[in-house]
Amino acid sequence: MTAETRRSAWRLGIASAVLMWSCAFAFTAAEPAAAPIPQAPIRQDQLDFFESRIRPIFVNNCYKCHSSGLSSPSGGLVLDWKGGWEKGGGSGPAIVPGDPDKSLLITAVRYNDGTLQMPPTGPLPEEQVNDLVTWVRMNAPDPRTTRPAPSPNGAPSYGGQGKNHWAFKPVTKPALPNVTNTAWVKNDIDRFVEAKLESMGMTGSAIADKRTLIRRAFFDLIGLPPTPGEVQAFLADTSPNAFEHLVDALLASPLYGERWGRHWLDVARYADTKGQYARQRESSLYPNAWTYRDYVIRAFNADLPYDQFIKEQLAADRVSNMKVTPSLAALGFLTLGDHFGGNQADIINDRIDVTTKAFLGLTVTCARCHDHKFDPIPQADYYSLYGIFASSIEPPTQPIIGIIPTAYADYQVRRKAMDERMQAIADENVMEAFGDYKRFGAAYLMATTMSEGSAASYLKKKGAPVGPLPNWKQFLKSGGKQAASVFGIWNALARIEPAIFDLRAQRVLESQYQKERQAVLSPFVLEAFYRKPMLSLESAAEIYGKLFARTDPAWTTMFSTLMNESSLRFRPQKARNMNNQMREQSDLLELLDPG
Repeated sequence: MTAETRRSAWRLGIASAVLMWSCAFAFTAAEPAAAPIPQAPIRQDQLDFFESRIRPIFVNNCYKCHSSGLSSPSGGLVLDWKGGWEKGGGSGPAIVPGDPDKSLLITAVRYNDGTLQMPPTGPLPEEQVNDLVTWVRMNAPDPRTTRPAPSPNGAPSYGGQGKNHWAFKPVTKPALPNVTNTAWVKNDIDRFVEAKLESMGMTGSAIADKRTLIRRAFFDLIGLPPTPGEVQAFLADTSPNAFEHLVDALLASPLYGERWGRHWLDVARYADTKGQYARQRESSLYPNAWTYRDYVIRAFNADLPYDQFIKEQLAADRVSNMKVTPSLAALGFLTLGDHFGGNQADIINDRIDVTTKAFLGLTVTCARCHDHKFDPIPQADYYSLYGIFASSIEPPTQPIIGIIPTAYADYQVRRKAMDERMQAIADENVMEAFGDYKRFGAAYLMATTMSEGSAASYLKKKGAPVGPLPNWKQFLKSGGKQAASVFGIWNALARIEPAIFDLRAQRVLESQYQKERQAVLSPFVLEAFYRKPMLSLESAAEIYGKLFARTDPAWTTMFSTLMNESSLRFRPQKARNMNNQMREQSDLLELLDPG
């Protein structure tokens, strides 16, 4: 499809949509009908709460006895869709939205009624009970509005199976429906609208006048009203293509990209700040976030093909042949997410979430903890994606994506000086907290397993200062998730009795390489220990020593950041100095930022 054909398709689709809005949004009923009770739409925060907290409770505890796939669900109650709990079983509706105390489901899970206790295997954890109460109190928002169809084996088919899942089926072109009022139909879209109206005993409203039509087109395409002059010019244009020309002009306006690009920015969870950032270690600002915003606007205005739009947002650094290109700004799609206090696993999970929701329409992150219960996504697929994102690093120095304005010259000089001061503070802080870990890290690891006197003698023999040893011990004991991803294998091996180390080490390593453990361990560490003979704990320390000395960018960025952030816990004053430096940097960049 050529660019002109694509643009014509856009014009036809949007013009038809505006015409449909003009002609079909006010209806005249052929016969009076009772108005349905309005239902409040589910907010995004309510949907997220249901998917992350409530649906897993039903899946893991209720569907075995209360699902549509069963010929005789227990008590006649079905809980795998909204209509099931609204109708209830033999005792009536299971939930009274907004009132937990009157809801039979809440009574059952509280285990306060001797005759009504669910699940029968034992009470739920208090946290899950509280989540159910909170959900009912917020009027029990439930997106499961369609009863699941049973699969051939009798079990519920909640999300489809494999390629039969709805999201993986190709788009098909439906046949045009027959309508009675052919005079109202101006194009194929109108035919579908009219068919739906006729099925409900309704007819479309009269064609909108030109003054109304131009206002609707302006608000729809650029979000602003027309000027009096533009209205008069449109009214005076009596040509049969007047509206088409109007739509063409609005599509060519730079305001079109600003109006419609914002919807994609919502999908990409665009923000100018980092959300849950590490307050002592980084600024809350995304000073260059505007470059992604402008990229999206340009993409809409340039009618960028959708497949290229996807490729650039996921891999602009790989598909571009230029080192300096505005397309690199597209990678903001991945990087402009919450920082979760520096928790790398949560950052990667956020990137998997936004990628799969935006481009696949699937909630893949459910598979972070288990095979997906509703979509055909096994946990292995989630961690395949996880491995890709974990091996992709965000460069510490942002790439240049355009011509640097003259005003940035002073900023670059001052920023370089600030970066050098921050790096000096960080290096000094790590040295004070952990010593020269690139040279003596293996010795410190071994020393953490010895008595105080033996450790001092051992470190002296290795030429390493004794002072950092307490910090190493505390770090290995309570370093957090990121430290555990690096030192998980060490901590497991260090628990083996020396006398039986050669007998137990291989078994311990094999357990670390199991799916559950492998998912939380650093791929660098897994690679370093893969198929290495392990005759003593000191041989494991030597492997770590070689890891610490590595200089490849991906490892250095990850591990040096870990050591620096951990060192701040032992040097509060240095942490405050780092924080002040980052605040000074952010203030400077905010003043000079052209966005």
